[in-house]
Amino acid sequence: MLSRAAAFIPLGLLSIMIPFSEALPHPMSEFNQPPEPGQIPVYQPKAVVTRNGMVSAAHPLAARIGVAILRQGGNAVDAMVAVQMALNVVEPQSSGIGGGCFILFYDAAQRRVYCLDGREEVPAGARRSDFLNAQGRVVEDDLTGGAAVGVPGTPAAMWEAHRRWGKLSWQTVLEPAIRLAEDGIGITPRLRQSIGLNRSRFLRFPTSRRIFLKPDGSVPEIGEVLRQHDLARTLRLLSQHGPAVFYEGEIARDIVRTVQNAPYRPGKLSLDDLKRYRVVEREPIRFSYRGQEIVSVPPPSSGGLTLGLMLGILEQSPIASCRPGSVEEADLLARAGAASFADRNAYLGDQDWNPDIPMRRLLDPDYVQERAKIALSHKPGKPFEPGLLIEGRFQASENPREGQHTTHFSIVDAQRNVIACTTTIEHGMGCAVVVENRGFLLNNELTDFDLDRESGPNALDPTPRPRRTALDAPESVGGKRPRSSMTPVIVFKNGEPYITVGSPGGVQIIGIVGQVLVNLLDHKMDMQQAINAPRLSSRNGPAGLEVLYPQRRQLVRELEQRGWQIEPLQPLFDTWGSAHGIRIRSDGTLEGGADPRREGAVRGW
Repeated sequence: MLSRAAAFIPLGLLSIMIPFSEALPHPMSEFNQPPEPGQIPVYQPKAVVTRNGMVSAAHPLAARIGVAILRQGGNAVDAMVAVQMALNVVEPQSSGIGGGCFILFYDAAQRRVYCLDGREEVPAGARRSDFLNAQGRVVEDDLTGGAAVGVPGTPAAMWEAHRRWGKLSWQTVLEPAIRLAEDGIGITPRLRQSIGLNRSRFLRFPTSRRIFLKPDGSVPEIGEVLRQHDLARTLRLLSQHGPAVFYEGEIARDIVRTVQNAPYRPGKLSLDDLKRYRVVEREPIRFSYRGQEIVSVPPPSSGGLTLGLMLGILEQSPIASCRPGSVEEADLLARAGAASFADRNAYLGDQDWNPDIPMRRLLDPDYVQERAKIALSHKPGKPFEPGLLIEGRFQASENPREGQHTTHFSIVDAQRNVIACTTTIEHGMGCAVVVENRGFLLNNELTDFDLDRESGPNALDPTPRPRRTALDAPESVGGKRPRSSMTPVIVFKNGEPYITVGSPGGVQIIGIVGQVLVNLLDHKMDMQQAINAPRLSSRNGPAGLEVLYPQRRQLVRELEQRGWQIEPLQPLFDTWGSAHGIRIRSDGTLEGGADPRREGAVRGW
């Protein structure tokens, strides 16, 4: 699977080739103070401007493939499928057909936003006890092995979106990823780091070791070529037969056999679980900020509602007049984040399990105004209480282990159809299990439930229940879907699509997306500046400050003087997220930004 090569990109992909040097950030500091000794500088690649179509994604090859599909006459949905499948090849640690997703699609012809929920589900045979030791505590290595695997939703969601709105054939949009897997990709620094961090997990599973490690069990070097022939054959089957082969056919049988026979912590996923899976169409969450309408995803993602409450609080604050990166701005961001997460942690979960989730009440203008008064006068360091008086409220925990290795991409096509898609396999490299003979990793999404509690919106419940909004069978049932923080967003200005953006980052996603929007709408930054700016995370506990803050130590001291507790930096996780966004400017051109914190790239035509 691995071989040495002088170049990252095989000759067979010249039609979609992009020099890696083009994707590297340029050292231009927008925050004019130099970083403190030992800190990482803020790099500022320029925003990309083009007119016809644009893709912003977490890897330059994926972005190039998406644009190539647009050039062939495909629309934003065609490009979305091609980008997702390519990311499965080049960024396997973050997403793929073994995971789940949320899709926001603005149909320009119908002037309507659609939301598809492709979140993973609990297998009917799973039990909370599967994750507990003899003392009744969650096992130490619950992230690894078949027990953590939820029913994947990404293949079904991609197929459903393409069936309804795609222009090119399904085979056409999958072909670039198939070729990429067959020809091979160069091991990049980020992929090598992720393989290294998961080496001990891969060694537990022969199928994973064979794909990602050398024969002696060592980590491949940067520049070695990773050829994924099993994955190419799997994608070819998916191309020829659609999702039926994944959920009911030979791929399904291999998934179940791999999960149930895993040499470490086998799971209970069954063929019935896969066959029962349905994509769910949901009504998007809508709210306003600074005169713009913001559209995002509803539960089981907590992203849209929490973002709406967070921005609603900030709209009644003086944040627009604060200097970006100042202690005044950081204080306001921390207050809004803490107050909104108090409600998020108390109330939000899978809406099919909790029909009384107070979605409309959380965004009621009177309620938001009351929460803003409390947040802006609150004593820092003291946790917020949830704001609604609901008998038997859920009392869910934050579940801070929610994986950060998700990915997001944004797409706008020539007709101004818009995609915001966030997709995941949960933690980095998912459960670390590669499906036998199929070449793709499975998610560990069941660890996204609150395994420390027996009840609550985020507690594992395997009982299948009706999916009221399943697309093809209203009477269908499915397993509970874990609460997510994924927050893909489409912003409208004067009724027209204006911004598409999102990010990975686990529970930090909501704050990341909120800060990007504040940077765009309040501080009038361009898309790349808004993405590059350093980030704060506040979730009703100690606040976190990204390492990229200029004069970070001084900012920490000033916040502590105001009463805030600040999280210490964590090695390897001192930069957060990987935001990707596009803005449709008033002159009709597209302005794109990609996050230099990973390997992000913007491509347009």
